[in-house]
Amino acid sequence: LRRDISIALMWGTPIALSFGLLAALGISLTTMLIAAVATWYGGWVDSLIQRITNVNMVLPFLSILIMVGTFYDRSIWVMLGMTILLSIFGGAILNYRSIFLQIKESPFVEAAKAYGANDWRVITRYLVPRIIPLLIPGLVSGIPTYVFLEASLAVLGLGDPTLPTWGKVINEAYFNGALYQGLYYWVLEPAILLMLTGLAFALLGFALDRMFNPRLRGM
Repeated sequence: LRRDISIALMWGTPIALSFGLLAALGISLTTMLIAAVATWYGGWVDSLIQRITNVNMVLPFLSILIMVGTFYDRSIWVMLGMTILLSIFGGAILNYRSIFLQIKESPFVEAAKAYGANDWRVITRYLVPRIIPLLIPGLVSGIPTYVFLEASLAVLGLGDPTLPTWGKVINEAYFNGALYQGLYYWVLEPAILLMLTGLAFALLGFALDRMFNPRLRGM
């Protein structure tokens, strides 16, 4: 096509990283808040959230995104919104809930209730801040998951048609017969960037986990 691949790769870098960061941040914060609300109120609220989580965990996540991209819209914002919507009621809610159940019985929470703190204040000021150190490593480690998700959709031809992304470069290479012509760099360059991104955030997530998780500091 007489184009420099490095231009598409450089333009695709902030798009891929932004999609991964926004998805991981939106999912992590929303999931944590939902788990805190379910744990604090308990009763039918907790039961309802648990039932929604159980149903959502068996839904075919990627298949739904493919259907949305095929029959509705391929905009990156639509895909980002659907990714967050389908992921907030995931298995992480169960993990956060188990931690919040322990924090809920702590003396400082009882003291907050004694001096008249309302429910929202207890949730946002006493429950949620306690697990932010555990949230950060998981958030960072989750970024490449959504970078790969966006690239996977683009490789399948369901990426945003107006934006250059790493997955779209691979998709164009496939449809233009790059491998049959021996133009392996057309596929290898974006693939290597995807692998380096995954490796970088995985190592950063492991490092942050050792910093914030007291059980791993001495290991």
